[in-house]
Amino acid sequence: MANEKLFKAIYIPETPFVNGVLKLNKAKKYCFELLGSEKMVDNLYHFIYKRDEKQIHCYYFEDLEDELERYLFVENNDLYDDFVSQFWGGGQRYWESGMDVYLDVDSPEEVFDCLNHVFNDRFYDEDEPTPTCHIFGQQMWHSNAYLIANRTALLELKEAIDVALKHEETRLGLMPSDGEGYDLFIKCVDDDFEWEELEMPYHDRECYMPDESEALPPNKTFEKYKL
Repeated sequence: MANEKLFKAIYIPETPFVNGVLKLNKAKKYCFELLGSEKMVDNLYHFIYKRDEKQIHCYYFEDLEDELERYLFVENNDLYDDFVSQFWGGGQRYWESGMDVYLDVDSPEEVFDCLNHVFNDRFYDEDEPTPTCHIFGQQMWHSNAYLIANRTALLELKEAIDVALKHEETRLGLMPSDGEGYDLFIKCVDDDFEWEELEMPYHDRECYMPDESEALPPNKTFEKYKL
């Protein structure tokens, strides 16, 4: 049975990588033990760390043509926050890159292709349009909603919906016309989902004001993206 897990990529251009091992900035503080490492190809390594008998997988990936394009794809489990905290601070440039991908850790032959795909889709040539999308929600009941997007954004949205149909949750980075990027989170729920607990999507607060003590905000429905 496939063992697919959600991985999030963090940008780690300044983390020392020596003899196939990452030299983590705050390793002693968070007490992770390197359980196993494997060089899969020249620019891809698989690491397994553990703490308190729990394991976390990650993949180190670098662009062979640009030494600053170095990323660590980290399994999104209960250890994730502490694990990535080892990289923060000290004036160094680390952040989530928005390259989310589901990987089957039991199928290493597929991992490289998946990571190459998500990495190449992350960047756009100068003459290539970026995914531009405006989403206008309902102001009140019976009012219209609008999604206005270029072809690039619609194709990426189509792919993201396919991922959500397979894995229940995903997110997609999009741009409005002013270039201020945002994430669109997508969740596929079961037919018996308790819709009555979820706050309504209307955003005209003169017409509808959710009861914050009872109504569930949309971000609280996500399990893999706990915001």
